[in-house]
Amino acid sequence: MLELSFTEYQLRLSRELSPNETPQLRGFFGNAFADQVLLHNHKEDGTFVYTYPRVQFKILNKQAVLIGLDEGSDLLTQLWLEVDQTKLGVETLAVQESTVQKRRVEIGECKKMVTYRFLTPWLALNQNNTHRYRRMSKAIDRCHLLERILVGNCLSFAKSFRHTVTLRLQADCSKLRPVNRRLKGITMQGFMGLFSVNFLFPDKVGIGKSVSRGFGTVSRII
Repeated sequence: MLELSFTEYQLRLSRELSPNETPQLRGFFGNAFADQVLLHNHKEDGTFVYTYPRVQFKILNKQAVLIGLDEGSDLLTQLWLEVDQTKLGVETLAVQESTVQKRRVEIGECKKMVTYRFLTPWLALNQNNTHRYRRMSKAIDRCHLLERILVGNCLSFAKSFRHTVTLRLQADCSKLRPVNRRLKGITMQGFMGLFSVNFLFPDKVGIGKSVSRGFGTVSRII
């Protein structure tokens, strides 16, 4: 088990937002604070930073939510009072209210299974896995593939924070359902519903692909 600093930064803007505006929200912060690599994950030469995003942008319940982990937690705390308006596309929206909550959270393997719900679609499949998934005719085989991917997501999440998992991870993805979502103009296979795994995630972090854009957001049920 590992303990991390965690910050949740919520903004209520002058109108309600839709989930497909998440990239624009991320783009605003990335441009407004271009010197902060954690907000856009690009180095000065334009190359991508390949690590689990310490700052994640989400639209939940029609409001803007930013999640910060580890060094990203400290950054969001600093930015809290610096933003009084946002620009999504060509539209400028005033910040009517903002709140920041900072706490310590535990991550890592645990002895009991924990059940979570995906608040936003989990983009589990890469190009190779997509072909494998579609070729499988049995639901049980597809479920087992998703479970292996989920365990891999847990291990990658832990490794990104320099934590070594010492227990065998087990997952149950039998209560997930497929959904289609568009990412960068491409239709992607995603998954919604409940899953269980013997691993602790903080509420509202993302797993899978494109978590910085709000995908794969989890919420603990039991």
